[in-house]
Amino acid sequence: MRSVWFLALATLGCRSVLGIDEPIILADASIDAAACATWHPGGFDPCAYAPVPLPRLGAGSYIYDTTAAGGTLFDGTGRVIVSSKLTLTQPDQSVVAVLSIDALAVDAGATVSVIGPKPLLVVAGSTITVDGAIDAGSYVGVTDMVKHTAQTVTFGSGANQACTINVGGDGTNAVSSAGSMGGGGGGFQGAGGAGARGAGASLPAGAGGAVVAALVIRAGCPGGASGTAGPTATMPASPSSQALGGAGGGAIRLVARDSITVAGSISANGAGGAGAPQSSSCGGGGGGSGGYVGFEAPTVTLGAMATVTANGGGGGGGGGGGDAGNEGADGKIDLLVAPGGAISKDGCGQAGGAGSLAAQLDGANAMNGGGCVAGGGGGGGAAGYILIASPGFVVEATAKLSPAPLL
Repeated sequence: MRSVWFLALATLGCRSVLGIDEPIILADASIDAAACATWHPGGFDPCAYAPVPLPRLGAGSYIYDTTAAGGTLFDGTGRVIVSSKLTLTQPDQSVVAVLSIDALAVDAGATVSVIGPKPLLVVAGSTITVDGAIDAGSYVGVTDMVKHTAQTVTFGSGANQACTINVGGDGTNAVSSAGSMGGGGGGFQGAGGAGARGAGASLPAGAGGAVVAALVIRAGCPGGASGTAGPTATMPASPSSQALGGAGGGAIRLVARDSITVAGSISANGAGGAGAPQSSSCGGGGGGSGGYVGFEAPTVTLGAMATVTANGGGGGGGGGGGDAGNEGADGKIDLLVAPGGAISKDGCGQAGGAGSLAAQLDGANAMNGGGCVAGGGGGGGAAGYILIASPGFVVEATAKLSPAPLL
């Protein structure tokens, strides 16, 4: 499966010499057309600009941030390793960060977190080898322990951008006789799970996000927020308290002239939805959908220990008047479902729906509220996309892929 892109190369700066404290600056350039005359990846001309050398990424933590132009790679100390000025403008006018290098080698024990507002396209003039981990996923976290306020704290590259009908719907606000409704899960390759009603309420919960095609490099989309707490809130909650939906997974496309070999993991999972704030009787937030992982090379090999995922996050759990909801789990870098947030401590707030897994492309629907004033759960996030364009695609039987790749 291939998409059509248009290449827009920035014309800023020049490349510096690699040194211990001197980063590589990647700008546009030209190379001998004969060197890549037989290399024609979908949507752009690799002969239009030159790759630069990149050191092997040894064991440790790295961050690739797509905020500025084509993005910047930092090591664990915050030192810049490489910085790119290149971008790609797609037919829908969305912009992708581009990193053009001679080769990419991510050693075992190395983890590259890919974050920022733009998807990332990595173009290697020879090979890409991933024995460690590349993670473009989004993650939920509690930011206020007293109020039990949770939200997405890490956004995968390009998450939540250009989202339309696949955003999970928000739940309806609480009324005096019931907690608020849960948010729907984000949709992408599958549909997001529906949020659930608060106990005793007949008002609508958030609908799951719709299915959309991956016609360009695009990341996943968020789950909906719960309705607000309204008159049911007690301290430390307020009438405006609500549980936020989780962000979609990020987007990364890897393109190599010779080969791509994965023995480690590459992931773009959605974040779990937030659980209800303390004493709010809110519903849970919907889980974010999985994102986008793309491969293109003459040979793509996913080894026996390889894991490639674009799983949805679990929906957040609803809360009661005296407790808080539980967060939905972030999408798993494994063949394991991300569960929704569990039933709250006092048994009133209801569970969120699970995220997608493997052939189950849709997020699961959440549970409706029971017999006490409490919020309904948030819906689970849907699957994203794994896309592979390669005449020499090989996958070992024990490799873990979720969802199944589209070829």
